[in-house]
Amino acid sequence: MVYNLTFVCHNILAILKGLSLTIEIIFVTISIGLFLGIPVASIQVFIWRPIAAVMYVYERILRGVPVLFSIFLIYFGAPAINVELSAFLSGIIALGLRSSAYQSQIFRGSIQSVGKGQLEAAESVGMTKLKIIRKIVLPQALRRALPAWSNEWSTMVKDSSLVYVIGVVEMMTRAKMIVDRTGKAIPILLAVALIYLIITATGNKVLRYLEKKTSIPGVTIRR
Repeated sequence: MVYNLTFVCHNILAILKGLSLTIEIIFVTISIGLFLGIPVASIQVFIWRPIAAVMYVYERILRGVPVLFSIFLIYFGAPAINVELSAFLSGIIALGLRSSAYQSQIFRGSIQSVGKGQLEAAESVGMTKLKIIRKIVLPQALRRALPAWSNEWSTMVKDSSLVYVIGVVEMMTRAKMIVDRTGKAIPILLAVALIYLIITATGNKVLRYLEKKTSIPGVTIRR
């Protein structure tokens, strides 16, 4: 055990060199998912049915195929249409699109939870549909989405490691390089797992704090 701890401590700096890239992947992809997921959800709830059907197909496909398939499709498919993408960019596009599909369903549920009476009242005073969404629906929907959104954070932390398959040198890739060089997998993998657990727990704690701070008694469901 002492030997394993010494071995991990000796290699921890090499692992942590990939931590900043892992954090960047998580935040960039979850941001892409947020900014695409909200419009997709809003279209599904409020917009003309044929357009909503397109969004339905979009999120069903992205939620229905493995994440690795999306990563490989973008990484190897982009050159086929004369588009050059780096491994990093291919990875965050694939993960971001996947996140947008799942987040769209989180926000769709929270949007539909907003009382229809509020929408009817807003329409009665002449507010446009876009203004109703922006001023009335989204502020409430975003707040109500926080509990489910913490699950998406946990998922994105884990999925961020998948980009190692296309050569992005993030934390998991660096750990694999150490394992390949030394042949000692267990202590290194346990150390990496602990780091991922810390990232997940920290993000969930922040989201729980935001949920508590933005809760409205009798309106927001608190865990």
